[in-house]
Amino acid sequence: MLEVEALPFVHHLARSDRPADRALFARVYRDLAAELMRRGEVTPAGWVASWRACIGMATPEERELYSTELARACLKAPGRLDIDAILAQGDDAQRLVLASDRHSRLRPEHIAALAVRARKLAEGGDRRLAEAVLAREPIRLEAAPLFLEASRAQRREILLAAQRADLGRNRGAAPKMDEDLVGQLEFTAIAGAANEFAEALAGALGVETELAARIAADPDGEPLAVALVALGAPYDLAVRVMTARDLSEEGDGFSRVHTLARLGDRLTPAAARRIVAAMTGREFEPATAAIPAAPARQAAEPSPFARREGSRRAAVSPETPAASARNSRAP
Repeated sequence: MLEVEALPFVHHLARSDRPADRALFARVYRDLAAELMRRGEVTPAGWVASWRACIGMATPEERELYSTELARACLKAPGRLDIDAILAQGDDAQRLVLASDRHSRLRPEHIAALAVRARKLAEGGDRRLAEAVLAREPIRLEAAPLFLEASRAQRREILLAAQRADLGRNRGAAPKMDEDLVGQLEFTAIAGAANEFAEALAGALGVETELAARIAADPDGEPLAVALVALGAPYDLAVRVMTARDLSEEGDGFSRVHTLARLGDRLTPAAARRIVAAMTGREFEPATAAIPAAPARQAAEPSPFARREGSRRAAVSPETPAASARNSRAP
C-alpha cells in the first residue's frame, strides 16, 4: 500500500482550498478505508493524516457529509473487526453512525466505549452521540456514564441495572458521611448558595466543580439523590438538601423531593456508588465476596424426640445377651 505522500496529486487534493478537490479525496479515502476494513487491515498513518487535514479544511457541512459517508461505507457489513477499528480509529461522525445503526451488533464493551465518548461530547454541548447510545434498547449498565444525559425513564433502567449488578455480592459496610461535610452541604443548601454547595459536593465526590454543579442543578433530582446516597448521607439530611434546592429555584412542585421519595430505600449505596463512578469517569471495583450463608435455624424448644448432638445409641444391657434376649429368634 503506497503512502499518500507518494501520490502528490491525491496528497494535494486533501489540502486543497477547493471544495470539489476535497470531495474527490473524501471519496477516494472512503473507498480505501472501507476496503481495508473488510480485509482486516489498518489504514496507513499517512492516509489518516491526510484525511484529518481534509476534514480540517472542510466546512462544517462538508465535514458532516464526508464523515457520515465514510461511516456508512465501513458499516455495510459490520463485523467485530470493523466495529473495533471504528471505535479505535474512527471519528465522532463514524461513531454516531455506528451507534445509530440498529443492525450493528455491539457488545457491552462497545456500548461502554461509545458511552464514555458520548459523555465527553455532551459536556461540550453535542448530545447527538449520547442520544443515539441511549436510544438503543435495552438500556444496560454500560450506558451509566450517560446518566446525566438520560431521561427519567432511561435513568430508571440504568438504576435497575446497577441494582442487579450487585445481587449476590457482599456489599460491605454502608458509607457514613463525615460530620463536617454534613454541615457544609446542609448550610449551603439552605442558604441557597449554589456555588458553595457545588464546591462542597465536588470535594466530597472528588470531581470538578462544574460537574458537581450539573449534578446539583438537574431539575429531576436523580443525579443529586444518587450522589447523596453514594456518600452515605442520612435520609433526613437528603430531604432537607433536596427541599432547599427545590425552594431555591422558581417553579411549581418539589420535583427533587418527589424523586427522593420515589427512590426511597430501594437504591442501595453500592448501586449508587456504581452510578456515581460512571458519571464521573472513575473506575468502580465491585465486591466479589459472596453473601455468607444464613446460620442454621434451631427451634427455641427442640422436640424431646430429636437426637442430641454427640448422642449414641443405647448399648445392649450386659445382663441380657443378644443371643438369649426375650423374643429373640436366634437359634
